[in-house]
Amino acid sequence: MSLVYEGKVAWIFPDNFDVDLIVGVQHIKETNPEKFLPLTMKEYEPNFLEQVAKGDILIAGKNFGYGHPHFQGMAAMRKLGLWCILAESFAPAFFRSEIVSGMALLTVPGITERVNRFDRVRVEVEQGLAHNLDSGDVIKGVKPSSIILDLINNRGMIGFIKAELARDLGKGEGD
Repeated sequence: MSLVYEGKVAWIFPDNFDVDLIVGVQHIKETNPEKFLPLTMKEYEPNFLEQVAKGDILIAGKNFGYGHPHFQGMAAMRKLGLWCILAESFAPAFFRSEIVSGMALLTVPGITERVNRFDRVRVEVEQGLAHNLDSGDVIKGVKPSSIILDLINNRGMIGFIKAELARDLGKGEGD
């Protein structure tokens, strides 16, 4: 398993950022991604959708994702092809819900001081390392557990369960 992400820093969120603000609190009851996707980050960067590319990486300060863990904001990011977030720390409920959704989350103390928006970053999730390719800086984070790595590698709980079932079905009666 090789969980490596490489892309530019699409955005740096401040400490205590509520992910409902990604699409706007007034849209958190919307369930159709086609309706909330165009609203992604409009409050902060009107051209965000034109500036972001599949594989880009999100950076955040402390306690990222606090508040109610509604799915819309992060569903929009996944739909845009952003599957990796490096944060100084994550709110526990957010961390659980996003790991189960397959988002690669890596706790990296000090990350907001060591990268800038649009820097190119390479993330080696299994090793807990972030490389700022522009500055040459290597930033050590917290290595995820094997179960978290399995969830990320299988793009979430559904993929994880399918992989486990496939593995079990592949075993014969005499195994």
